[in-house]
Amino acid sequence: MCFETTMNFSTTMNRTEIEKMLGECRAFSAAAELPGVTKLLTGVNGLPAPDLELRIMHCLHQLGAKDEYALIIDRLDMLLINLPNLQ
Repeated sequence: MCFETTMNFSTTMNRTEIEKMLGECRAFSAAAELPGVTKLLTGVNGLPAPDLELRIMHCLHQLGAKDEYALIIDRLDMLLINLPNLQ
């Protein structure tokens, strides 16, 4: 699993795009041996926005703003911003 060093920041993601990025974050966390984060990002497809927000916030808390997880943290932040787009 590889993340680009730069990412396109979007605030107009739809559910399909959000769920795809959650899957990428789950794969990254599994590869980084972060079982707590991986578990929180498992089974998220179709969840309502408040439930996704809670899981993402718990992931961010577990990651603790560590530099080595900056790419996944940035993606999770972007997902939080896009949650109001869910329908």
